[in-house]
Amino acid sequence: MALSLHPSLRFSDPAGFARRTIEAHELVLSGGRTPDLESHVVEAWRRSGEAGISPDQQQPAHVLTEADLSAARSATPLSRVADDVVASLADTSAAGRHLVVVTDADGVLLWRSGSRQSLRAADAIAFAEGADWSEAGIGTNGISLALDRGELSHAMAGEHFVRAHYGWACIAAPIRDASGKIMGVLDVSLPAESATTEASSLVRCGVRLAETLLAREARQSPAPVPVTSIRLLGWRPEVTRADGTRVSLTSRRAELLALLASREAWSARALAEALYDDAGAVSTVRGEVRRLRQLTGMEIGSQPYTLAEHERACVDFLNTSDPADLLPDSDVPAIVDLRYTR
Repeated sequence: MALSLHPSLRFSDPAGFARRTIEAHELVLSGGRTPDLESHVVEAWRRSGEAGISPDQQQPAHVLTEADLSAARSATPLSRVADDVVASLADTSAAGRHLVVVTDADGVLLWRSGSRQSLRAADAIAFAEGADWSEAGIGTNGISLALDRGELSHAMAGEHFVRAHYGWACIAAPIRDASGKIMGVLDVSLPAESATTEASSLVRCGVRLAETLLAREARQSPAPVPVTSIRLLGWRPEVTRADGTRVSLTSRRAELLALLASREAWSARALAEALYDDAGAVSTVRGEVRRLRQLTGMEIGSQPYTLAEHERACVDFLNTSDPADLLPDSDVPAIVDLRYTR
């Protein structure tokens, strides 16, 4: 197999490269050797086996509960930018082939987006929110290689340690904060035979966007001060922080906050329908959520949108038996419903 696994063939002949990676992987698993594999891949396979991962494993070693997933999203600074990054890169059309995911710094998948067909294919290998896609969790893959190497990495077909992943090409790169600390990983995954250099470019652009947004958030967001009161009853909606700072809310942001508080989680589409009676207004919703975070410093999770439990506990209309005075100047039907259904 001399030169048959040269990296230059990864995208110039993806089907052939994928087939030969599988042959090489099977050879190594059976005790043989091949000089063509990149050394960091072989080393990652060795670590995967020593960690107790089986090539026939179907599920990651750990999958977060819904509550733990929500907490993990809230705990990472990426929660403030992930929604914009994923939405910018994803192709959710019927013809979409690639899946976009964002993990935390431990390789736990926290956000993902793609077409229905790509999501179904990902579900078949537990490539889903809450799943541990670190090396110790599911063996060598694009995410684990990016975390290990600290740079853009590829896992094509047989370069994965688990056989169930042979059909995928995964391109991933770390997302860093201004100090250089890895915050998480951005991964684009697609069928191995469809791998192109454009996927690598997409990851690079996505990482650049994420790091730019993180830097902007750091400049614009107030220092993290816990919210102690969220007043939505009456004519002067506002958020009060622990340092005594009071932040007045526009009518639209107050309505957005009331809806976020009214249930545990919202999709961008559902919020667009509720606020604007237009399911296509998701970009407007994302912008309003981003500005609400920047203005108040609140920990609003993304995909789906959620308020942290300690923030929901501060919302006044959730703590009264008579919320009829909820944002009295709002005629948004969903807000009107909240006045009489709690």
